[in-house]
Amino acid sequence: MRKHFIVGTAGHVDHGKSSLIRALTGIETDRLPEEKARGLSIDLGFAHLSLPGDVVAGIVDVPGHERFLKNMLAGVGGYDLGLLVVDAQEGVMPQTREHVEILELLRTPQGLVAITKADLVDAEFLELVSEELRDFLKGTIWAEAAMIPVSSKTGRGIEELKQKLTRLLGSSAVRDRQSRFRLPIDRVFVKPGFGTVVTGSLWSGTLSKGARMQLWPSGREVRVRGLHVHGQEVEEAVAGQRVAVNLSGLDSDEVKRGMLLSSADWLHPTLRCDGRLQVSPRAPRPLKHRSRVRIYHGTTEVFGRALLLEGEELAAGQSGLIQLLLDEPLVMLPNDRLILRDFTSSYTIGGAEVLEPLATPHRRHDEEALAQLQRKEVGGLHQRLLAEMQGAVCKTTAQLAAQLQIPAEEAEQGLQQLQAGGQAVWLGKAWAQQASLEQVRESLFSLLGGLQQKSPWKTGWRKEELLKQLSHPQPRFAEECLTHLLEQQELQLTGRLLALPGHQPELTKAQQQALERIEQRLLREAFTPPNWSELAVQEKLEANLWKILETYLLETGRAQKIAPDLGLLQQTLEEGKRVLSELPSPFAASQARDALATSRKFMIPLLEYYDQVGFTQRHGEVRRVRQNH
Repeated sequence: MRKHFIVGTAGHVDHGKSSLIRALTGIETDRLPEEKARGLSIDLGFAHLSLPGDVVAGIVDVPGHERFLKNMLAGVGGYDLGLLVVDAQEGVMPQTREHVEILELLRTPQGLVAITKADLVDAEFLELVSEELRDFLKGTIWAEAAMIPVSSKTGRGIEELKQKLTRLLGSSAVRDRQSRFRLPIDRVFVKPGFGTVVTGSLWSGTLSKGARMQLWPSGREVRVRGLHVHGQEVEEAVAGQRVAVNLSGLDSDEVKRGMLLSSADWLHPTLRCDGRLQVSPRAPRPLKHRSRVRIYHGTTEVFGRALLLEGEELAAGQSGLIQLLLDEPLVMLPNDRLILRDFTSSYTIGGAEVLEPLATPHRRHDEEALAQLQRKEVGGLHQRLLAEMQGAVCKTTAQLAAQLQIPAEEAEQGLQQLQAGGQAVWLGKAWAQQASLEQVRESLFSLLGGLQQKSPWKTGWRKEELLKQLSHPQPRFAEECLTHLLEQQELQLTGRLLALPGHQPELTKAQQQALERIEQRLLREAFTPPNWSELAVQEKLEANLWKILETYLLETGRAQKIAPDLGLLQQTLEEGKRVLSELPSPFAASQARDALATSRKFMIPLLEYYDQVGFTQRHGEVRRVRQNH
């Protein structure tokens, strides 16, 4: 499976981020005329890089100037890896610090450091810059990251950087492709002949051509007219890819950066959310209750007010529970990350984790409300795991860990605890909510109970038939649940037929009498039986009665059809085995025919049946009875 990731830059203005991406990919990320004229990135730029091991990185290049921090914030929310770019001549600069801080507050999974313009300094100076960087990055995702000196001009270190990217991404778990999709929009344009096109980093799920989806925060339904990934038209895009979506029936002035595309009938916009705010250690002043703030989520910037639920202010380095009142609706999920900046956008206040996206008003210092939020926070991992398995969804430990950006061991431990508490269940290949399994079990048992009552003569029903009648919205999930119930012996399996435990096929007295008449005739005529399809007419049975008897005979194994119109009792077939076992070995078909007192019409399909079930083995014109029989 091809692995897709979003890699994004971070770093001070003029430290060579765009030049480095051009050296890595051959793609120019500065696309605006003003950017090209000034040699300065103003807005987000995009590229892609194919790496060994079927790894593909979609690259987001952010502007480094403080005046364009809003644009930078619109690009960093979906990073799988942050590529910190630092000029060897200048070292750590103000936007280096702010960008590092923002990616830390967003909990970017991992990082890599490129020290650019290495050709312009000597080895001793480069070592000093590296030491300064290492000291600055303590406690961050770059604390143990490789620092690779590079030169976009000479090519120094470029291959080493690619190799490191390959190792880091190649060993990383991909984002969840099975859940509902979310695509924050970071660019909108019109393509002649196609119409409105939006781009973004696909956070989760799979997006298919022709799919119905919703545009948030309005909730308007739209459809995917076409999809492009890295300039190539595709039928579907998966989580971790940079995607261009051609929207059907939507003008460009109806959509803008900051909006969100998602699977339909899933999300709800909110004007109020609860969360835990971690104030930056670098915040120049405390955050006071009811302060006006700028809130960044995905590619969106909205204004709002921060209500402190536990005190009057939060100082630098402190954390606390807050409620955000938003001027405009946002669409969020629990555990999403937010960046808060002061109202004038002069500094970063901190980062918040969403605990309740659809919050209700709280009184300040309300002990019950605070305790409820703290319980959500304490049980955060369990809640996040259950949320990822919400509804009819099965996911592996690796998928869950990747989606939640936590180590696989931590995810496995949480899942084991949920299983012990009866909230999660292992379905053989993946995890699911116990409640979802219970819903399938209840529906399946109710269905089987009704079927057995309606048709008590049947031994059971095929799995495919049951799944079809269940009409579950996620057939694959229903099938995995059914398999699990079988493995746990909560269903009875006879041959390939399923029933409730203890079920035995039953006939009415009249049906039993008719069955005995049929069996007596088949037993009497043995190896020269009547035409199977004519039995009902010959025995003067109604069509419905014959259908019941035929089903009963075949499903219980009392009879076998060895050809379209040739059926024999199992008792007769066993007698045939006994007779053939006493013939000299090998024997010809004519010898078998005489021994069984039948004709070639019946003998040939009978011998072929014995071959098929492994009783006999054919060698040219003769056969042998297999030794194990």
